[in-house]
Amino acid sequence: MDRKFKKVAKGIYLVGNTVFFRQMVDGKREMEKAPMQGLLAIDQRGAPTKELKRAYQNWAVGRINEKWEVQNSPERIPTFAELIAAYEQAAADERIKNDGRPKERTVANTKKAFKQLVAGCGLELTERYTKLDREAIEGYFVKAVKNGMKRVSAWSYVMSAKAITARWALPYYERHGMRVESIAIPAIKNRKGCRYERPSDETRRKVMEWYAKLWDLEDKRLWLGATLMLQFAMRNSDARAAKWEWFVERKKGTEDETKEIYLRYVPEKTKNSSARHVMWPVHEETWRKMQEARAAIEEDGPGDGTILPGGSYVYVQLNASLRDAVPGLKDCGKACYELRKLRIDAEYRKNGAERASALSGDNINTITFYYADVADVAAAPARAEDLIV
Repeated sequence: MDRKFKKVAKGIYLVGNTVFFRQMVDGKREMEKAPMQGLLAIDQRGAPTKELKRAYQNWAVGRINEKWEVQNSPERIPTFAELIAAYEQAAADERIKNDGRPKERTVANTKKAFKQLVAGCGLELTERYTKLDREAIEGYFVKAVKNGMKRVSAWSYVMSAKAITARWALPYYERHGMRVESIAIPAIKNRKGCRYERPSDETRRKVMEWYAKLWDLEDKRLWLGATLMLQFAMRNSDARAAKWEWFVERKKGTEDETKEIYLRYVPEKTKNSSARHVMWPVHEETWRKMQEARAAIEEDGPGDGTILPGGSYVYVQLNASLRDAVPGLKDCGKACYELRKLRIDAEYRKNGAERASALSGDNINTITFYYADVADVAAAPARAEDLIV
């Protein structure tokens, strides 16, 4: 529905009960929501208050001064499009200095989120990036959640977009004559997402039936892709990057010459934070089937050096297949990620927090919120008398 503007004074308009400032600058209409609303802005007679008029004058002068500063300052405020281009170049330079970070995938995700946030705020890429302020972002978040997006998803887009003004990038912009500050984020509560709850017995049973059937498929990459997440609790990003050299031999003990296979790697997500590595034993039967799958996959050629050639395609197929096979996951956008959660939760429930942490590479606080249902770990009822004394 089109907005109807009602003029109440020079440059001051009402849209419904909301007060806006409007002004033409070089043939272009500038508009912004007034900093005060309600009776602070429009009195009981319907006239603008003195405070509102003063605020409008300051705003109008600011628009003229801002234009002069943009034209005459040695530093300029970039448009959204200019900031995106500068970020991409800055990331390429930073990658050389910082051991390959930020990764190209991170940069692509940041650009995508930034463009979506700009569009979601009703802004154009040709406008100055300063239009993306707290109020605009807050409006985007509220609208996205009202339209059905999960709070954690909407917030992840906001924070991913904010990375375009990351601390490491600001000096680069300054060196290139751009005046850029970190994007201001509104205060929004309960953005963390939901605490993990274990799926029903039926859902878990259906997942394992689905997994068993994958082995009979001709394309063994599907079974192997599911195995890396379900048996070893890998993130799909790590699974796509996984190499056979991550699986190493290790003696069982100093006196025992028998060797076992272990998975040893550093999860990419925690590489630059905790830098913890995972060292996890591989079940003998699982390893045998993995080697059989490897032989079948390598019959088609050497691949790209990873365990899962074409890993992105593999997980697109697995996600769709898992949603179709398991009713409890039919509305799950990242269905395969539930395999990692199921594995960590099972390890936590059967063997405790330390083993779950060792398997996943995450700290215990992360595990007990996102990956384990800590409300349902008691194996049997017990009396305090029997436990304490």
